[in-house]
Amino acid sequence: MRIGIIIIVALAAIALIGFLIVRNRKDRKELLPPGATDDPVEERRMDDQRGRDKV
Repeated sequence: MRIGIIIIVALAAIALIGFLIVRNRKDRKELLPPGATDDPVEERRMDDQRGRDKV
């Protein structure tokens, strides 16, 4: 019985963390101006998109 509760709580915690990560990324894109973050992955994506827009 206790193991079942522990599993449910662990799954809920993992789901909450995943939700917060997705929401944070979404809010960062909506609220911050482009180039305001120090995220190298996002910067590379923006550069790739600009390259495709030029073609």
